[in-house]
Amino acid sequence: MQTSRSVSSLGAFRFSRSQCAPTKRTIRFFRTQPSPDEYLHDTIVPTFHFQKSLLRLPIPKLEDTLHRYLCAIEPVVTPSQLQHTQRAVQEFKEGIGPQLQESLIARDAANTHTSYINQWWLELYLQDRRPLVVNYNPQMTLLEDPTPLKNSWTQRATSLITSSIRFYRTLDTERLKPDLFHTKAHLTKRPAFDYYCKLIPERWAMYGAAAWGAYPLDMSQYQNLFASVRIPQDGESDRLKTFSDSRHIVVQRNAEFYRVQVLDETTGSFVGQEAILAQLKQIVAHPADEVAKEGAGLFTTLDRDHWARVRREFAQLSSMNQTFLQTIDSALFVVTLDDHAPRSEADMSRTFLLGNGSNHWFDKSFQLIVASNGKAAVNFEHSWGDGVAVLRYVNELYEDSIKHSVVVDKNANALTRNVEPLEYDLNLKLREDLKKAKAQFQQCDAKLQVESVFSPITKKQISQFQIGTDGVMQMAIQLAHFRLHQKFVSTYESASTAAYKHGRTETLRSCTNEAVDFVKKMVDGELSAQEKHQALRVAVNRHGELTKDAVMGQGHDRHLFALRKMAELRDIPLPELFTLASAEIMNKIILSTSTLSSPNIESGSFGPVNDECYGIGYGIEAPGAKFQLSSYRDDASQLAELLAQSLTDIKDLLASQSKLN
Repeated sequence: MQTSRSVSSLGAFRFSRSQCAPTKRTIRFFRTQPSPDEYLHDTIVPTFHFQKSLLRLPIPKLEDTLHRYLCAIEPVVTPSQLQHTQRAVQEFKEGIGPQLQESLIARDAANTHTSYINQWWLELYLQDRRPLVVNYNPQMTLLEDPTPLKNSWTQRATSLITSSIRFYRTLDTERLKPDLFHTKAHLTKRPAFDYYCKLIPERWAMYGAAAWGAYPLDMSQYQNLFASVRIPQDGESDRLKTFSDSRHIVVQRNAEFYRVQVLDETTGSFVGQEAILAQLKQIVAHPADEVAKEGAGLFTTLDRDHWARVRREFAQLSSMNQTFLQTIDSALFVVTLDDHAPRSEADMSRTFLLGNGSNHWFDKSFQLIVASNGKAAVNFEHSWGDGVAVLRYVNELYEDSIKHSVVVDKNANALTRNVEPLEYDLNLKLREDLKKAKAQFQQCDAKLQVESVFSPITKKQISQFQIGTDGVMQMAIQLAHFRLHQKFVSTYESASTAAYKHGRTETLRSCTNEAVDFVKKMVDGELSAQEKHQALRVAVNRHGELTKDAVMGQGHDRHLFALRKMAELRDIPLPELFTLASAEIMNKIILSTSTLSSPNIESGSFGPVNDECYGIGYGIEAPGAKFQLSSYRDDASQLAELLAQSLTDIKDLLASQSKLN
């Protein structure tokens, strides 16, 4: 998605960081015999065994990047703009470009502990002063628990909290299995492979795994998954802070906050599902109309400079307020108990993206949100990671949570002793700030259009035609937008570069010349189905090539971004390449897209990145295909309908030609 985180008295180490870089948390190395109640699983290969040996993100050749840029820009600019861009590219190539490339390579060589893009990309997030809500924080909606009794409000929250703590314990003690991309699963998903990898020294471990067809992925982002927060700073970059030895969570219901102990203070062991359930039942015992609706959570919806000033004044007002902030900041995560019961896909998307403003704390690394009807989602702050760690957490969370039995109350009075209301003071100035936050949030909420559309077309149905499913989904997006607006626009699809140390993302520019050719032929009533079918396959094949290039670090967006940063670093006036109207067109994303396919996730969504943008989260699995849209435009519902129709038309085209072959 766009702009596309202590368990026992064991030995520990800590990494240092700059103000912007996330702190790596204390990692426990000594391992005791695991209890099935405490961990998701155990692993033969320690969690971060491959981290030291990961390949470094390559810096593409300058001429390759410039060629890719021209190819990407051609479909969305005028012939005159393209001509000006070609001239600027040539001047850059023959002028300052090679010098900036050499400087970038030298800078990268001096920082072998990370990737050439990582620090700048993190700063890009942390320096943005816009509110996190809608602009950055995405959400992933979980499927319902297959056991109906476990979908009650407190039962669902209990099982998800329990599995979250089990995930945390597994990660914190390095029992979490490393992230691997398996190309020969019949060989590499066996204990023999794990024992083999464990014997290889860490600095060579990746090479040993790759020889068997298993490719380790970067896991540095996991360090900021739990007990982490983004703290606003006035007029400068925000700060990421991670806490060690946190043993509590914060549960939020509208404007009311509670500190809930989840790990024993002495032993570090999990307090148990019964204790969690009893505490949650105490929290939801108050009738909804008696629960305060507006509170400090609204502050986190403000722009970052405003929130930084408010936070400073809030903390200075009283020691109670300082404790309030410290408790939330250091919590393993925040759980939101939402009184709303969303039914439709669009309602769920809005609820889990925005809520009512008061009932979210958008600064936390992630929030676990449980609605009163048992619907649940994870909303996460985006600066520290790109969804790889969150998706792993969400998948493990769901798969583990559905294994739990229905929890039965046991001596509820004794078990609720750790529920601690978190109170805070507000003076007149802060109350005025709260009113402003509420007004701004309501304005954003009213302006944002959220749509959802489902198609019964499945991944299996598309795959049977031996064509890339993601490419087909992207062609459906291009076709739908053209049918609505009769033009082609700058399109963003996020691709992960997690195969490299501290890899982040690369941009897939899916509005290609080949995609344009397919769309034009698809809407041409004079052309045969065979011609349209051939154009579709060419476009999808091209999309597949771009995908491969992107995940291998061979896109052009991040490289050009880094070259621009080098020019700024050296106080060199920005080359014309970066200031032309064509560059502005490319950088103003109109179709911001991201795929989120998982058998455990009902849907995922995120906000538009500007007033003209459509944010489109999509996925295609066994039940069918879904598109989740968000936009400030008033035609989002029309685009949603056209997306479903376009996917159907493409599927019918594939089917008609398959019968002829």
